[in-house]
Amino acid sequence: MEPIIRFALFAGLMLASAAAFAEQSCYAGNGDSGRLEFAGAVDGSGFKGHFKAFSVRYCMPEGAPADGAIEVEVELASADSGNRDRDQALKGEEFFDIEQFPVASWQSSTIARAEDGYRADGALSLKGITASQPIRFTLDPDGEALHAVGTFVLGGDAEIDRQRFKVGTGEFEDPEFVRNRVDVTFEVTLTRP
Repeated sequence: MEPIIRFALFAGLMLASAAAFAEQSCYAGNGDSGRLEFAGAVDGSGFKGHFKAFSVRYCMPEGAPADGAIEVEVELASADSGNRDRDQALKGEEFFDIEQFPVASWQSSTIARAEDGYRADGALSLKGITASQPIRFTLDPDGEALHAVGTFVLGGDAEIDRQRFKVGTGEFEDPEFVRNRVDVTFEVTLTRP
């Protein structure tokens, strides 16, 4: 193949890749623009809390949220359940073990339209373990309106089985004492920089 033709093909591919990248819009938010809450139960008594420090990034082609990708990072030391002793226990080795694993992260693998919004399948990395974890969410506004405004609210929930991630070991492993299911809810405003 002639060098000039090879160069033209290469240049065409690079331009196509750049155009595809340029069509992606990324939106970001954090603990200052939303909330990330959790609820569990210990010895039959429910409790709620939230993470003060987290970040969310959602990149998508224009008008196509289901073709996008979401990344979330949570600083586990920022957990606040309104009880000093419980919060200290959450940071310890038996639960989050923040000395070794200060950050939890979640990354989407697929996003699909659902009856009441969207469902995203992805991987949660927590306490050195990575496992599949779906979430449900809605966008307000959605679709083309989202891009026109440049900001939107991402809200949703997930149910996490704490034992899959070895959160609550030793005396806290018994599900009769500490409920396995942790309910997570979130609502964060994401803005295009």
